[in-house]
Amino acid sequence: MDLAFSKKIFSFFGIDTHKFLFGIFEKNAKYLLDKKMKTLLPDEQNFLLEDDERFHYGDCELNEIASQYVCRSFTIDRIKFIRKCMEENDNFSVADLGDSNGIFIRLMGKTGISVNISDQTVKCLKNKKLDVVKANIEFLPFKNNSIDLVLLFETLEHVPNPVLLLWEIERVSKKSLILSIPYVKETHINRYNYTDNRPLYQYHIFEFNTKDFKNVIKLTKFSVGKEKISTVLNPRVSIFHFIIFTLWDFFMEKDSFCSCFKQFYICQLVKN
Repeated sequence: MDLAFSKKIFSFFGIDTHKFLFGIFEKNAKYLLDKKMKTLLPDEQNFLLEDDERFHYGDCELNEIASQYVCRSFTIDRIKFIRKCMEENDNFSVADLGDSNGIFIRLMGKTGISVNISDQTVKCLKNKKLDVVKANIEFLPFKNNSIDLVLLFETLEHVPNPVLLLWEIERVSKKSLILSIPYVKETHINRYNYTDNRPLYQYHIFEFNTKDFKNVIKLTKFSVGKEKISTVLNPRVSIFHFIIFTLWDFFMEKDSFCSCFKQFYICQLVKN
């Protein structure tokens, strides 16, 4: 069964599928977000509340409030994970590859460089007074062993050669890499240019499950340190949500709801 057929069934019973599903999406994401906000330090809470999630991605506007909740929820999990991995050292450098809004460099208060290939995103980052480099992250304009900490959030799945990217990060990194990828049960490889209405760099190519991802890491000089599963949509919030999410998994997509991943894998890779 595909989405179009499902919509026809709902329409027959007078149900607006978009309104129905996004209503669940919004309530579920907001419930988790509210719980996570309470775990942040006061200055972190204020910082996030002042940031406009509509512009979470520098080159497109995020209008769905449910998606904004998910982005903020995931940002919180990454902030807390970075805090766990950070060393007590004020003088280390950071490069955020695929950075879209500068949130992590701004929050950390470190010397940082944002890297993105999108002209519009680069412009947005510069407007936030960040040091920005426009570059293909598979060929970084940095010297060997020049960056203490590299961030790579929701970017590995967009590149055509993940191993090449990890080798390039290995070259420029002094110590460690913190990254996130969608958490999926089965590795999925998307066909090239599966829609034609957006730039190629926005497409997902390789979506690795954790087992396959760790096999990829074996091809590098990195080893897995700390790791965490970030949950941004939880079917167990209520029995009703559990039923809807289960039906969605069965008929539509296993790992996402309304085209948003329910979980993400975050890990620290330490350079050997």
